[in-house]
Amino acid sequence: MKTRTLNQKQLQDLTLTAVLAALVLLLGFTPLGYLRVGAISITFLTIPVAIGAMVVGPSAGLFLGTLFGVTSLIQAITGDPVGQTLLGVNPFLTGCLCIIPRALMGYLTGVLFKLYRKWIKGEQVFPMIAGGATASLLNTIFFIGGFIGFYLIYRNHPDFANYSVWAIIISALTLNALIELATGIVVSAAISRALVQFLPGSRTRAVERDEWYAETAEEKAATEPQENGEEKND
Repeated sequence: MKTRTLNQKQLQDLTLTAVLAALVLLLGFTPLGYLRVGAISITFLTIPVAIGAMVVGPSAGLFLGTLFGVTSLIQAITGDPVGQTLLGVNPFLTGCLCIIPRALMGYLTGVLFKLYRKWIKGEQVFPMIAGGATASLLNTIFFIGGFIGFYLIYRNHPDFANYSVWAIIISALTLNALIELATGIVVSAAISRALVQFLPGSRTRAVERDEWYAETAEEKAATEPQENGEEKND
């Protein structure tokens, strides 16, 4: 019975991860995933990554985050003006900048969500709000931190002369961060909570642990009268 349940859970996790991966691709290659404001882009791709990291686990977050990074790199290659500038300066570091921060964001969101569940016991909504916020904040911190490092290394490169780089960075840390944070908290938490509530087998470990304790208590309560009856008969 345990093997059957585990296989069902694995199948559901794979299915949900595949659906979220398709959503990442849809958002990544359509205007739905990016809100362009001048030279910068506000992305909503952290939402499916956060959902996968919280509902399925860190491994799904790592995969979806990596896929997010790949779509970001393709966007840079095919038309994003800042991305094309970075590619002209150093293509390899540009690929690392697009992919590594997003992969780390997805994985760490899943890891930290498990910690939130331990710290906030008996509550499902607040850990998911924290998880959605974590995905947005980590995406901003990792990507902008990498971008600043990239710029400091190549700040004298002539391709950067066409941009006010520090203005882009400040905008990304204010306007971008606030919009991505708000959407990440509301949408990621709401969808993740619905999935955990209504999809069979999509329970988190904390919920499974609570159910195990409840079942153990019921079994103990059921056996106690029998033991007491045996004692009386003796």
